[in-house]
Amino acid sequence: MRKIALTLPSLPLSGVGTSVAIIQKGLINAGFAVEMIITGHDPGNDVQYAQDKNISIKLPCVHERYLPRRLRLLAECLNSNGYDIILNNTSAETQLVLPCINPEILRVAVMRVLNPSALRHLAMNSNYLHAAVGISEEMTRSMAADSRIQPPVKLIPNCTLSRAETLPALSSRVKICYVGRLSIPDKNVLVLPDVVKMLICHGVSFSMDIVGDGPARKQLEGGFGGSFRSGVTFHGPLSREETQAIMVRSNFVLLPSVSEGLSNVMLDGMALGCVPVCSDIDNFKWVLGDAASQLQCRLHDPEDYARRIVFLARRPETYHEMQQYLRNRQQELFTPEKTTQGYINLIEGLSSGNARVLPPPVAFEKMRIPLEYRMYCTPAWRLAQKAKEIVGGRKRGA
Repeated sequence: MRKIALTLPSLPLSGVGTSVAIIQKGLINAGFAVEMIITGHDPGNDVQYAQDKNISIKLPCVHERYLPRRLRLLAECLNSNGYDIILNNTSAETQLVLPCINPEILRVAVMRVLNPSALRHLAMNSNYLHAAVGISEEMTRSMAADSRIQPPVKLIPNCTLSRAETLPALSSRVKICYVGRLSIPDKNVLVLPDVVKMLICHGVSFSMDIVGDGPARKQLEGGFGGSFRSGVTFHGPLSREETQAIMVRSNFVLLPSVSEGLSNVMLDGMALGCVPVCSDIDNFKWVLGDAASQLQCRLHDPEDYARRIVFLARRPETYHEMQQYLRNRQQELFTPEKTTQGYINLIEGLSSGNARVLPPPVAFEKMRIPLEYRMYCTPAWRLAQKAKEIVGGRKRGA
């Protein structure tokens, strides 16, 4: 049985219910042994949830703030546990230790966000990768066009496990939700209060549930001041089950993002009948197919978002047809079976002798650290992290 190390930096809330856990389960069902390895010092909020779900995870670097020590622990873990394949999901630590990984181990990196920082991180030590995966057409085009990214690039889209027996119906009160990180500029959440104002101008009776947290939360709450706050509920971060309970009773989900990889929220909305009304970025256009022209809006134009919601909310038959089209498209293109098979085909192709030749490995002590990470390897930084550990220990013991 071949053994896969599925690396990621942390488990955010509900992270084990999305892409990485779907891949892990699918590969296990296909006969692989798969361990999820958390490479950051803080494993995230979902570790207990993962353990409750009997998801196999390793925490070799937990509580280790000093980067050189964390990298050594990770390299030892990856080299000494019999792994045949490393499947890296945005872990900077994994990218950094690639040069000192045993040469017989196949290694693949998955890019899940499309922005300059993500491209730069994927390019780190990419000469030590056998392949790279993008989760959308636009992402794979950008990766292939970046001369810093050396391995061949393959498209394997995200998917969703979400299912709904019945699709939400329209009523006199339109139910809208936003699910995701509350941040700017990437998520563009400050457009939401203006969308609400436009809906009020159109005479629409509505409710809006906002699920998530982030640095722009206070600013966003301030934008809903006065009478505009009526009907708007901030839930903060919720579990996957609680989030889906909101989506399954919502008519629309708003996605005004400036950039996305392939939005799991959009795929969930398509599966659950919660129609996504979104920005006009290319990734969304590809996912929505023929529905894009009716659902995509000018990025910073709140009137456009409101107008498209109003158009469908006042035409129940058209709205239902849209729900059906989107659910059919999700079930045709973005399923766990298709995603898992994409990774199986990639692994089989690399294992059959088609893997490219990599440079010889280097000893851990001779591994070069990119400039942007060198600060985290200095004695001063190590002392600062020791101080944080001491303070953190006191707080935990208080």
